[in-house]
Amino acid sequence: MFQLTLFLLAGFLQIVELHQAEKNFSLNNIHHSSYELQLNSGIEAYYQADWETARNIFNDMKMQNPDDPRPWFFKSMMPFLEYFFVNQSSELADEFLAMSERAVDLSQKILEESPNDTTMVLMLSGLHGYRGLVAAGQNRHRIALSSGLTGFNYTRKLLSINSDRPDARIGRGMFYYMIGSIPSGMRWASNMIGFRADIEDGFDELKKAAESDSYISNDAKMMLMYLYDKEERYKDALYYAEMLTNALPGNVIFLFKKASILENLGNKSEAADVYKKIVAKNNPSLESITRKSEEKIAELKKS
Repeated sequence: MFQLTLFLLAGFLQIVELHQAEKNFSLNNIHHSSYELQLNSGIEAYYQADWETARNIFNDMKMQNPDDPRPWFFKSMMPFLEYFFVNQSSELADEFLAMSERAVDLSQKILEESPNDTTMVLMLSGLHGYRGLVAAGQNRHRIALSSGLTGFNYTRKLLSINSDRPDARIGRGMFYYMIGSIPSGMRWASNMIGFRADIEDGFDELKKAAESDSYISNDAKMMLMYLYDKEERYKDALYYAEMLTNALPGNVIFLFKKASILENLGNKSEAADVYKKIVAKNNPSLESITRKSEEKIAELKKS
């Protein structure tokens, strides 16, 4: 379980930093503001779970700039989010691993040409982390081990950045949480290399990032929702789930997570109402969530 958390945290850190990277991405072939605006539109559609629009935008970007790994990354994250939050199927895993492999290859090529390109380090950190998580879930141990270790090495390199910027706080917060989550019998290993922190240190950093006026505050809220739910602190998880679903009402994945948290709190009626909202939205890109929500409504009626 700790290894899976490690892989996921590496990936969340990379998503956060990609928002910053989109402002100063340095590929020689990309100079036009219209292209960056197109990327912003694709990311917005992605976070609203309007994946048909997002796919069209990212496909167009790939045709314009085939060497840019960013559209490959965000397009690969669509099957990943569905895999992680909804349905751990081999089909979704295969789709993610295939798409993300192309993003890894493009990022690695750029990093070889520009070893100090922080954007590419960020890209590779998250990609390897996510690939390790999915591969582990599918018992593909060779990919899981290789990707997990490689991703963590990139993440450690990035943690040397000392800043009070919200994106840096998210990175530190997730790392502090990870260190604090290490079982007591393994703490000696982190202490030997100078890493000391507890879970609450991590939550404090994430809360500061979530309360900021930064455009990446939603990323901090997403992480807080996930981690509080993992810690079975469901009231805290619900607080951030409500903030996310209010800000991103079209994201049926976040709505599904909110309904699950409500169920864990025993609020079955409210959970059923959220599942009904998901069914009403009937997102054509996420039919599995609509179907699972219908199943949940039927289950809650019987209970």
